[in-house]
Amino acid sequence: MVLMGLALVAAGCGGGDKRAAPPRAELGGKSVPWHRQALDRVQRARALAQEEAWRRAELAKLEHSVTMRAALRRALLSEAIGRRAYGGYRAALAGARKAARRLSGARQVEQLAVLGSIEQLAAERRLTPSRLPAVFLNLRRNTRTWTQDPFPRAGERRSFDGEPAVFQYVPGRGMQLHPLASWGRVNWRLRRCLEAHARGGACAERRLRRRLDGLARLPARRGGFVAWEYYYAYAQGTPPRISGMAQATAIQALSRAAVLLRAPRYARLARHALGAFETAPPAGVAVSAAGGRRYVMYSFAPTLQILNGELQAVNGLRDAAVLGRSRRAAGLVASGDRAARAALGGFDTGAWSLYSSAGGESTLAYHQLTTGILAELCRRTEGAEYCRAERRFARYATEPPRIGIAPLRGLWARRSAPLHFTLSKGSTVQVRVTGPRGVVLARDVQLGRGAHDFSWTPPSRGRFRVHVSARGPEGRLGRSGRTVRVVQPKPKPKKKREPRRERVGEVETAVGGGLGERPH
Repeated sequence: MVLMGLALVAAGCGGGDKRAAPPRAELGGKSVPWHRQALDRVQRARALAQEEAWRRAELAKLEHSVTMRAALRRALLSEAIGRRAYGGYRAALAGARKAARRLSGARQVEQLAVLGSIEQLAAERRLTPSRLPAVFLNLRRNTRTWTQDPFPRAGERRSFDGEPAVFQYVPGRGMQLHPLASWGRVNWRLRRCLEAHARGGACAERRLRRRLDGLARLPARRGGFVAWEYYYAYAQGTPPRISGMAQATAIQALSRAAVLLRAPRYARLARHALGAFETAPPAGVAVSAAGGRRYVMYSFAPTLQILNGELQAVNGLRDAAVLGRSRRAAGLVASGDRAARAALGGFDTGAWSLYSSAGGESTLAYHQLTTGILAELCRRTEGAEYCRAERRFARYATEPPRIGIAPLRGLWARRSAPLHFTLSKGSTVQVRVTGPRGVVLARDVQLGRGAHDFSWTPPSRGRFRVHVSARGPEGRLGRSGRTVRVVQPKPKPKKKREPRRERVGEVETAVGGGLGERPH
C-alpha cells in the first residue's frame, strides 16, 4: 500500500500542469487511440471473425462425412447444440458401443439394432440437431435395458425413473420410443384433471407439468412444423415417420394443459404442430378425400385408412380449435370431419367394425376404442353420423356371432360331403358332426367373418347332427345346427356282356353264332 501511494504521488507530481498524452496501441499495423471499450470491441470482433472462419473450415471438412460423430460435431459447430449437450451425446454413444461389445446373444442383437438404426439416420443425413434429444434418449434407455433390466416381452411397454416417455419392445429393433403411448398417458391424466377441476377438486399439477415439459423437449423439426417421430422401421415405413393419431393426441394434451395449467407455451407448441395436418405424406399426414381431408395413421401409407386413428385426429384437433381458440385448427377440424363422416359406413360390417380399409376386423380393444371416440365426437359435435355409428358399434359388443349353415342335401354314405356356413364376425369356431356311431368331424379354428367351407365323409347311412358354435371377440357364444339324412349310394348299373369274338384267318367267328362276313 505504501508503494502504491508513492507511485500515485509520483504520478501527480512532476510535469507541472502538463498532462501526459494518452498512450496509443498498435492493432493490425495501425495506431489507434487508447480507449478500453473501443479496443475490446475491435478485439472481440476480430476474435469472432477468426472463430467463424475456423468453424466454417471445420464444417467444410465434415461435408462428406455421414457418421454419427460427424452429425454431432456438425450440430456443435453450427451452434444448434451446446458443448454440454455435445459431451452428453458423445458419452451416450461411447457407452452404447461399449455395451454392445460386452453383451452377447439376444441382448447384443437388440443393442446393435438400435445403434444400426441411428447409423442409418446419420448415413441418410437425417440425424438432424432437433432429432438428437429423442434419438439419444432412446439409445440411453436401450443401453440400460440390455445391460441391467429384465428381458422384455414382445410388445411390452416400459417407462424409466418416472419419465413421461413410454418405450415399447419391438423384437429385433430394441426398445423404441412410442409417442402415441407417451402422449396418450399424459392426455388421459389431463382429462381426469379437467374433470376434477369441473367438480371443484384438485389434481397433481406439478407432476403433470413435469411430464409435459419432458415430452415437449422431444419433437423434431419436420419441414415447417414440429412432430413427435418414430425412429424404427415398421411395415413398409422407414424412420423417421409420424402418426396422425399420435400427433393429434399430443396437440390435444397440449391444448388441455394450456388451459388447465395456465401456460401459453403449451398452446404455442400445439400450434407449431398443426402443420402436420396441412402437409401431404410422407412429411405430413393430410390426404385429400371426399368432402375434405383424411388425416392418415402412418405418414408412409397414405392410402391406408385406419378408422380409430383418423377419428382421433379429428377429435384431438377439435380441442386445439375450441380450447386454443384457433381458427386454423377449426378449419382443419371441418375438413377432417367431412371426410370422416363420409367414410364411416365403409367400416361397419353390420355385426362389428373394420380396423382398416384393407378389410381387417378390429380386435375387441380397437372396437371399444373406436366406439369411445365416436361417443365423444357424438357428444361434442352432435353429428348424426357419429351418434348412429356409436350406437351400432356399442350394440355389436353385446351380440353373439350369427351363424348360417347352408342346406345339406343328397348325402351318401362313404362319399365326401360339403359343409358351408357363414359368420357375421371373426370368432373362435367349433365344428362338430355326430352320427349313430359318435363324432365324425371335430374342428376347432379361428375364423374371420364371411363364408367358410369344410368337408366330411359320412361313414354310414343314417341321421347326422351338424353343429357349429362361435365365440365372438366380445365373448358371447353363438350356436347353429342342422340334422341331415345320409343314404346308401345307389348301386352302379351292371354292364351288359358283349359276345366274345374270335378271328380265325380271314373269317370272323362269333362264339355261339354263325359265320360273319369278311370285312372290306
